[in-house]
Amino acid sequence: MLVGAPTAYMAYATEMREYVSNKLGQDVGLWAAAFGAPRGAMSYTARVEGIAGVQAMNAQLIGDADYMSKLAAGAALGGGPAQDNLLQLLHGEVGESAPVGSVATVTTAVVANGAYAEAVAWGIEMAQLVETVAGTPTMFGMSAFGTFGQVTWINVAADGAAADAAGNAVNGNADYMGRLSAIGDLFVPGSGHRSLAIRVA
Repeated sequence: MLVGAPTAYMAYATEMREYVSNKLGQDVGLWAAAFGAPRGAMSYTARVEGIAGVQAMNAQLIGDADYMSKLAAGAALGGGPAQDNLLQLLHGEVGESAPVGSVATVTTAVVANGAYAEAVAWGIEMAQLVETVAGTPTMFGMSAFGTFGQVTWINVAADGAAADAAGNAVNGNADYMGRLSAIGDLFVPGSGHRSLAIRVA
């Protein structure tokens, strides 16, 4: 999370995205939280081949003096320690990087003890249903670290209008609503959370 004037931290975050993307030779996305997260929450996204891929990326950056200097220069903008998340995909394709202006709806929940197989199967079915009804790609995965059993659905629309249309289609679908009603005890009560982010660079 970044603090201060939005113009200042957005400029810094965008500069860091560009530098790291060029350094690694791959696209790194910068997303700004719009709803469901603290003001100033920003996320960088990149494809990695598991832990080994993360280590390879870190090796390129840790020894880079310019990168370290940029990190130090932005220390005053930080509102708390950054947090990494490694999502293991169980459904969906990463495909091409989402373009700037894309809108991602991110839904998380924590699987209840003893319900892992059923919850994962339900999560995959819901992702497939949303793709069919909304016409937008939906990924479903489980966090490799952090809260044990946390799963995530990520639905990406081309822009705000497409996100509105997808949401209206899903919420008006009887099959979708019926499956929500039949969720039972698959997830820890109160663990569900939804946020929305927009790719800004």
